[in-house]
Amino acid sequence: MQAQLSLPARRGRDFTTLFWVAIAVVLVILILNPIFYLFKESFTAQGDAGGWTLMNYVEAFSNPLYYSPIVATLWISLSVGVISLVVGAALAWCVSRTDIPMASMIRNLILASFVTPPFLGAIAWIFLAGPREGWLNDIYRFVAFAGGESYLFNIFSLGGVVFAISLYTFPLVFIVVMAALNNVSSDIEDAANIAGGGTFSTMLNITLPLVLPALFAGFIMAVLEAMILFGTPAILAIPARMHVMTTQLRAFMASEDNLVGLASAYSMPMLVVAVWLIYSRGRVLGKRGFATLGGKGGQRRPQKLGAWRYPVFVLCLIPLVCAVMLPYISLLLTSFMRTLGGGLTWGNMTFANYVFMWNNDAVWSSLGNTLVLAVVSATAAAGLAGVIAYISQRRIVWGHQYMSFLATLPIAIPGIVLAVGLFAAYTKKPFVLYGTLWIMFFAYLTKYLPLAFQTSNAALMSVHPELEECSRILGANRIRVFRDVTIPLFKVGLVASWILVFMPSLRELSASVLLWTTNTKVISVVIIDLYEENLLGPISALGVVLLLITLVAILAGFRLAGRDFMKA
Repeated sequence: MQAQLSLPARRGRDFTTLFWVAIAVVLVILILNPIFYLFKESFTAQGDAGGWTLMNYVEAFSNPLYYSPIVATLWISLSVGVISLVVGAALAWCVSRTDIPMASMIRNLILASFVTPPFLGAIAWIFLAGPREGWLNDIYRFVAFAGGESYLFNIFSLGGVVFAISLYTFPLVFIVVMAALNNVSSDIEDAANIAGGGTFSTMLNITLPLVLPALFAGFIMAVLEAMILFGTPAILAIPARMHVMTTQLRAFMASEDNLVGLASAYSMPMLVVAVWLIYSRGRVLGKRGFATLGGKGGQRRPQKLGAWRYPVFVLCLIPLVCAVMLPYISLLLTSFMRTLGGGLTWGNMTFANYVFMWNNDAVWSSLGNTLVLAVVSATAAAGLAGVIAYISQRRIVWGHQYMSFLATLPIAIPGIVLAVGLFAAYTKKPFVLYGTLWIMFFAYLTKYLPLAFQTSNAALMSVHPELEECSRILGANRIRVFRDVTIPLFKVGLVASWILVFMPSLRELSASVLLWTTNTKVISVVIIDLYEENLLGPISALGVVLLLITLVAILAGFRLAGRDFMKA
């Protein structure tokens, strides 16, 4: 009895609650501050007069010049969603449910497509399908004896934009549908086969209907990704004299006039639609339980394709060749070429593009900024997400459930819309951060915090609270318990969240393109600048370096967090 009474006195007063509250305050400021200023600027009159007004909305949605970007965005997003759904679902079914050869190779190629920066893929397809000097068009003109102005493919078109975006969006559908298919037992498929159903009829009538929620969720994710993407439309659509909403937003922000309010109003539909899509995805995935048949005891036996086994394998390779093999090869070869039109001749080969990159101070500065931002953002996101997951799961403070919501909220905020909000928030006193790496750090941290939180939250679920209570009984406060007990137990999840934030931070473009200044350029912005100067060789060399850094990050993830870390 005496020992029990002495424990509270020995433990002393616990002030760690202040730390948890401080984390909550940081989270609120980080997430809600740019959203607040985005709304505020959308209703603020431009110029010195200031004051509340609706004219930003009137101008944004009554000017005929701004109609076409909205229509183009809608058309591109829906088209990409449909194509990604068909390709991603078909590949997921082939890999998960059939005896297709080399399924692991297909999965790895899809992973490569998933981590490839879409703007690099778009640039690579200029080398392949440009109407004048594209290699595929050169082959067509040679085979068909066509004139020099003839071409078979034109990547600078609305169809070309849809094609290029779809190549790097269908992996989203593949991941979601693959996870759902892996939870479906083969028993019902076997019953359909016994009843006389063939492999493909069973797929269409039995298997895919069982994963309809996952199919719809994948479609939503593909539509959202196509809607918020900036790089590919900027590279392919603008030369074709087309704008989408993201490129139009950049045009507003790049104007010499103060059009922040107009940009804020113009971004509102994108924000509302993104939030609605994410909400719909959550509701749909919440109903996916009916697709699981047989529980853990259910077995998955591959459907026999018979004579179709290798033809289906070849069909599966087509999107992967277009998304990975051809772009990677074209980037690598172009990085060693003097001119794109010079062809693959010995006289046209050179190391000048890499020498240019090596001797260019702007490249080194941007590379340093990129690595600093990626490392610091990943570290901050992993640390903050780990603490928030701990607070949320252990219910340490009042309102812990709202912290979980806020940590997930940025997934519904398009990067370029977030950048407009950050610009509005941090170009005014007392926090003038524009022109520094701090504002870009806040953009990266906010944008990728949901990814780190979901990974850390899933990993923390495997740590039982009783393991922490032992230390609490011995007198340790919660911060010490979290540091000495909890973190070592789910450190793999923290490492996975770090890498999963580090990789996209290397290639982040949609927010960076609005927030950079001369001293805060990153690699993705430099690539866009070089593209606008038509320096295709140095772009290819930079692209190869960026892909190599990404590959090293993936291999480190496999080494430190296991082969399944990307599933998060």
